[in-house]
Amino acid sequence: MDPSSSRARGQYMGLDADDVRAHPRSEGFRDTDGLGEQSLGTIVSEFLEQGRHLLRAEFRLARTEMRSEAKKAAAGGGMLAAGGVVLLLGAMALVAFLVIAFAQVMPLWASALLVTVLLIASGAGIAAVGAKRLKAVHAPRKTIQTLKEDSQWASTTMRSAKSQMHGHA
Repeated sequence: MDPSSSRARGQYMGLDADDVRAHPRSEGFRDTDGLGEQSLGTIVSEFLEQGRHLLRAEFRLARTEMRSEAKKAAAGGGMLAAGGVVLLLGAMALVAFLVIAFAQVMPLWASALLVTVLLIASGAGIAAVGAKRLKAVHAPRKTIQTLKEDSQWASTTMRSAKSQMHGHA
């Protein structure tokens, strides 16, 4: 895991970059330079502890991102629902009036067809705007990226612990 990722993760955990560098043993950030001086049990214990801290940080990040995306989804869903309501109300309130008004200058069937096309077009336009806003909602990208980095870190740490164990055997 590169230093910028640790710095970014530290910020999500409520630490700034200086705290992470100055106090590497706080909030799940462990110094792995001294692996040769530790027993396998200590290494595994630290690995599990770091994993717990990391998972907590990932869950906080995921929760934050999901709240943001839920707000976008709610706004898009609200627009979609509003479009549907406007379509229904418009159809109910204006159909009778417009059909009667246009029937004064054209046949009744033609005035009913014209009013129907106008209402469908306006309702579809409003619903399309709401659907477009819903498409802007996406997966929690930051969380997915940091989970990939965490997986790489865990693999590297376990490989290092295994090679050290085999090296001392």
